[in-house]
Amino acid sequence: MLDFTLNDHPSLTKLMIGKENIPVLIIDGFANKADDLISCAGDGSLFRADQQNFYPGKRFLAPAIYSEEICKKYLPLFKSYFGFDNATSAKALMSAFAVSDRAPEHLKPIQMLPHFDTANINQLAVVHYLCEPEHGGTSFYRHRASAFESITAARLVNYGQQLKKEAIAQQLHKNPCYVNSDNSLFEQFYSVAARMNRAVIYPSMALHSGDINPILGLSSDPKIGRLTIGSFIYVE
Repeated sequence: MLDFTLNDHPSLTKLMIGKENIPVLIIDGFANKADDLISCAGDGSLFRADQQNFYPGKRFLAPAIYSEEICKKYLPLFKSYFGFDNATSAKALMSAFAVSDRAPEHLKPIQMLPHFDTANINQLAVVHYLCEPEHGGTSFYRHRASAFESITAARLVNYGQQLKKEAIAQQLHKNPCYVNSDNSLFEQFYSVAARMNRAVIYPSMALHSGDINPILGLSSDPKIGRLTIGSFIYVE
């Protein structure tokens, strides 16, 4: 029987990053049996591209017990470290295996820029790396023109309008590529390296991007490519 439970005694690193002091939690030794999770992902044949979001690859839902474990084990840290002092529950909005396999020439302009998942302050993102460091971790960015490092509801409209104008002016479609360093629109101010069985947790409103390395071939095979489990957790 495969074991999808999480480690009761992982190694925790707590950080406050950027000028906005965004809380980030790095957890090494996240799952008890990372190999069992990789086995669950199979050969990638059940993964599907989702046209409703902009993830540059394919996904496959993770076992429910996995996301239930995140919510149960980490609610106390969600409360104490991410400012949800009065929260009584955490629930997974989504938890899915993901492989980044889209070739740069097929990227949409929005996939060439750092992004935020939602402006909702109650949502956290969990990225669990089931791959080696060379596949790339996750980096955090500051929008140069506004100096924003996260996008709240109050910032959303003006930021969206400004970024659209900048992206059009830059003509991103003429030079499609993954973002994994500074560019003319964004400054990369912190990076979390990928490591087998490492997880990083951060507010979903933070501007971020996966450090995807197309030189490795962007394999769709979970045992070869950039395999992660991405989860969105709502805390209230």
